[in-house]
Amino acid sequence: MATIKIVTDSTAGLDPKLAQDLQIEVVPLVLRFGSDAFREGIEITSAEFYHRLQIDPEHPTTSQPSPGEFLEVYKNLEEADTIISVHISGALSGTCESATLAADSQELNTEVVVVDSRVAAFGHGHMAVVAAQMAQEGATKDEILDRLNSLIARSKIASAVATLEYLKKGGRIGGAQALLGSLLSFKPVLHVQDGVIEPLGRPRSTKKAVAMILDYIAEHTAGKDLEYVGIVHTENESGANHLKEQILAQHKVDNWYLGQLSAVVGVHVGPGVFGACFAAKP
Repeated sequence: MATIKIVTDSTAGLDPKLAQDLQIEVVPLVLRFGSDAFREGIEITSAEFYHRLQIDPEHPTTSQPSPGEFLEVYKNLEEADTIISVHISGALSGTCESATLAADSQELNTEVVVVDSRVAAFGHGHMAVVAAQMAQEGATKDEILDRLNSLIARSKIASAVATLEYLKKGGRIGGAQALLGSLLSFKPVLHVQDGVIEPLGRPRSTKKAVAMILDYIAEHTAGKDLEYVGIVHTENESGANHLKEQILAQHKVDNWYLGQLSAVVGVHVGPGVFGACFAAKP
């Protein structure tokens, strides 16, 4: 039977024990505060990052792993017949590009398939988990890729942010640029469309932002149960818990997760965010 290994990146926000149990290799992105550089999840935790974000006057930056770093990971997995590498949307990060450059290297003796999830956070984290579970159960490469392509087509993200300034500073603001300068007391709600951040609306309260996210989920499930939902936040556990309660009250969910967004994602969205990554059943 062919052996298949799964790789993802640290923005997936996977619990380290879950990644270890499923033998998922997680390649870290890098956070920088001035001259201080940290590999996410290895040299700095999300809690440590968010604390420093609030006290450090210097705005942090991020960078994707280099092709060389991916190549090293892939070489260490060359006993596998195929490596499936699942990553954050290529429109939001250069991570997929680095992975693809490594995958195309003549130095590799095994096949590497790079998958652009077109989403982020637990959206592609769930895809990596599903791929790893299927690999352990003996699924073929084509069966795993068919499942991932189905998930990519169905996966959505919607979130409420406290401010657009972090997205603006990080250059990830996308179509939400149209909301700048007109927010005042608005609570912008964003979604990811075709891998890019776009505005969904600008409700005037947190309560209305939750309602808008719930309407978005209802629109994209059309009465179907949810295959998964990842409720995410940045230093806003109360907002995330409230959203979780509302989602679970309105939908039957096979798999759900609640946790803080990875530090790298937090650089670009800032504190105070809450939202959901989800996919309806096919």
